[in-house]
Amino acid sequence: MKTKMFLAIVSLVVLSSCTKTTKPNYLYLNAEQLKPLGIELNDKGVFYKNENPNWKQDKEKNSCMVFYCTANDYVSSKHFNTTDTLKAVTPIDSIIVRKDLTKNDFYPILIGDTKGHQSIDRETLPEGMKLLPVAICMAETNIPTRKDTIVVWLKPTESLKRALPSTINMDDYLTTRPAKI
Repeated sequence: MKTKMFLAIVSLVVLSSCTKTTKPNYLYLNAEQLKPLGIELNDKGVFYKNENPNWKQDKEKNSCMVFYCTANDYVSSKHFNTTDTLKAVTPIDSIIVRKDLTKNDFYPILIGDTKGHQSIDRETLPEGMKLLPVAICMAETNIPTRKDTIVVWLKPTESLKRALPSTINMDDYLTTRPAKI
C-alpha cells in the first residue's frame, strides 16, 4: 500500500511539474513599442498612416493606408495613393492628415479583435501565409468606452523584425491567417 501511494505521489509530482510550452496567440505591445511600427496611441485613439515602398512588388492596389480606432469608430481604414489629397472633414480626419506618413515595407494585412472578427479581410491571402498578430490594448488610449483589444496582422519583413524590441523574437509569434468567425 505504501509503495502504491508513493508511486501515485511521485507520478502526480512529475505530471504537475511538466509545463507545456504553448505559442502565444498575439504579440502584446505598449504605446512606446508600437511607435516604431508606425502605430500611435493617444487620448483620441489609435492612428496609423503608411506608404509601402514595395506596393507594386506586393501587388497592392494602392501605395498608402491609414487606419484608426476611436471612441466612435471601431476600426476605420482607407487605402489611397501618394498623389491623392486627404481631406479633413472631421476632427479625427485632421489627426490623420497631420500625421506623418511612415514608409515601412510591413503593413496591416488584416485588422480585427481577439475574438476573430476582422474589419479588414483579404480573401485572397495565400494559403499558409504567415502574419505577425500585434495586439493593441485600447485601454491605453484612455477612451472610457474602449477597453477592447484590437489585433493588427502585419506582413512580416526584416525591417519589421528590426523595429520590434530586441527582446522579442518575431518568429515566436508568426502564425497563419486567423479563422473567420
